[in-house]
Amino acid sequence: MRGLHIRKPFTRRSRNKNKWRAPLIVGTTSLLMAACVMPLPRTPVANALPGWQLTFDDEFEGSDHQPPDPARWLPDTGGSGWGNHELQYYTSADNAYLDGDGHLTLEARRSDSGRNCWYGPCQYTSAKLTTLNSGRTTFAQRYGRFEARIKAPSGKGLWGAFWMLGDNLPTDGYPASGEIDVLETLGDRLENVQQHAHAPRFDFGDEADIGSGGKIDDWHTYAIEWTPERIDWQIDGRTTQTLFKKDAGDGWIFDHPFYIVLNLAVGGDWPGSPDDETVFPAKMLVDYVRVYTPASP
Repeated sequence: MRGLHIRKPFTRRSRNKNKWRAPLIVGTTSLLMAACVMPLPRTPVANALPGWQLTFDDEFEGSDHQPPDPARWLPDTGGSGWGNHELQYYTSADNAYLDGDGHLTLEARRSDSGRNCWYGPCQYTSAKLTTLNSGRTTFAQRYGRFEARIKAPSGKGLWGAFWMLGDNLPTDGYPASGEIDVLETLGDRLENVQQHAHAPRFDFGDEADIGSGGKIDDWHTYAIEWTPERIDWQIDGRTTQTLFKKDAGDGWIFDHPFYIVLNLAVGGDWPGSPDDETVFPAKMLVDYVRVYTPASP
């Protein structure tokens, strides 16, 4: 459906100092919840978290330039601008591949492919992978821990993301579906990441420091722990933001399954266009994606 091509309108990206935010809390949440899970064959993970049951994972094991597992990942393609006047064309295959060392690569390139984008001949290509597209769902879950280890690219105009949309998007549209941004990186802000949640009646979130001198082009683990009462954002196991249902009031719509999105965008209203110092090809590497639900007692 074309609704799947809507990508976060710029108007809600403004740095509005009056935007409502819930208080920040540091700590680990103990989750007691029911999950809505679409099971998928999985590779055993030796270092899965104690107290959690793995429901989805991809360790991206495979040969160099092998495509990502089509039983898990669906390409979302096109050069519509994705609601933000972005410059890339998301291809169906060329820009997403395994590197042979256990990583998924999303690669943004300068384009001479002859494809057309909203502004004319496409200047860039890149990749976007989802677990729901065109009437097919490979995975969606309500509540749990969603985690990925990611090394994002540096450079003006590069915008990487690990995020989630409600699986009712095809029928109810955006923003009714809701959105949870586990991670967004801007390539010219190396020491900070963006963590947000969006719903029809509120926008939540802010920039978070990686901490300990870390930068987005180093490996870091980004996660949320999501319960019926709250969402905690984490960087390398440290909780950086918390959204409470009680503070969101009737704006809380995060009680249905969400699916996963990975993408690397180029340009657009929020990050701005690449400059002369932005290096292409640019790569966002993903070591793994893992999703959990609390283990039965």
